[in-house]
Amino acid sequence: MKILIVEDEIKTGEYLSKGLTEAGFV
Repeated sequence: MKILIVEDEIKTGEYLSKGLTEAGFV
């Protein structure tokens, strides 16, 4: 279960980073 949670966090982090970059926050 921990592995799945970590994978979800990584995917979420990449998604948020991409969204912020496209929005011009980064």
